[in-house]
Amino acid sequence: MRSPRLLVGLVLTVGLLTAGVLAGTTVVDPDDDGEPVVVELRDGTAPFDADTDDDGLADGAETRHGTDPTVADTDGDGLNDGDEVDRGTDPLEADTDGDGLDDAMEVHEHGTDPLTADSDGDGIADRVELETYGTNPTDPDTDGDGLTDGAEVHEHGTDPSAADTDDDGLDDGPEVHEHGTDPTVADTDGDGLSDGAEVHRQDLFPDADPLSTDVYVEVDRMERVAFERAELERLVTEFDDAPLTNPDGSSGINLHVVSSETIPWEPSTDVGDLSVYRSRYFDRAGQGYHYLVIVEDVAGDTMHGNVIGKAGLGTMMVESQPGRDHTGTTVMHELGHSLGLSNADFEGIDSTRYSFRRYPSVMNYNAPRDYYGFSSGTGYDDWEFLENHMVTPATSFVTVDG
Repeated sequence: MRSPRLLVGLVLTVGLLTAGVLAGTTVVDPDDDGEPVVVELRDGTAPFDADTDDDGLADGAETRHGTDPTVADTDGDGLNDGDEVDRGTDPLEADTDGDGLDDAMEVHEHGTDPLTADSDGDGIADRVELETYGTNPTDPDTDGDGLTDGAEVHEHGTDPSAADTDDDGLDDGPEVHEHGTDPTVADTDGDGLSDGAEVHRQDLFPDADPLSTDVYVEVDRMERVAFERAELERLVTEFDDAPLTNPDGSSGINLHVVSSETIPWEPSTDVGDLSVYRSRYFDRAGQGYHYLVIVEDVAGDTMHGNVIGKAGLGTMMVESQPGRDHTGTTVMHELGHSLGLSNADFEGIDSTRYSFRRYPSVMNYNAPRDYYGFSSGTGYDDWEFLENHMVTPATSFVTVDG
């Protein structure tokens, strides 16, 4: 039996004689692949098959590209050499764009661009999107929140796979671009109301500002008793002038007092009655509001004097008094308790231990009856405590979507 190489040699010889070869100037290329037979014999390619490895590139073209004409996928990346040349990828480099993903994986599995390390141009390489963040490397904003994945990771510290990182009812993009709030903190101004509630629930929280501290109080008043508007306005002004710094650069607390309804007159009200009033008349329970009832008389007078107010966290009752500003200053005292100021934190609260000069606060029993104000450093800093530890009643019934 004659070998294939011998047969090729015979064919080559006949071809040369037929062509009348002189001085070796004629090149025989029977498969028209751009490679002479002698070269194909040397390189082990098929002289009668233009594309020995069936990869879509003729043997001669493979020589020009530096690929192996006997191996369909020279770089072993899963794409044939011919396909790579057509796509513009490098058939000699498994990962043309150097993003950590082989070219075939980009084309067939992820739909990414094997010529670009960051297919969607969001600032995160394709492989990092897939393996580190679980984001879509073909979509610059995976969670559709208005921030590119790269901006979320590198600038804002938000989650590129969750539209609302802090779950406050505002998507990250609007927090950054529209409201100026912190998309990683549900309550940017720390007032106990979520940013989303302050923005979207103006029906519950009129004039709320997610960048400025807001306190809401619902007031019910007994028949025959009064809480003068001038006293209320004085109280609001004291909170507005509070030495607290807000995220928007302003200072103070926005005190919102909402008058609700008039309740039947009773000559005396004790703590048990207050619980009944709260359950019967408090319209905004579970909505972040403090509750205040102005009554005829607060029961429970002691040998040390008349009790004119009582309060716990979130709930207050105050006796309406005839003296100018006496009701208003009592409301401020009890509101201080409702917000968290307590004798357990400072012994000068609800006592006569400190002179008013040493502790100038409405929480001091030595304060003048018409004095509005919390201490801002002397004796004890009431305002600093409220800035860091202010109590906001439960908001369990507040939904951002209304």
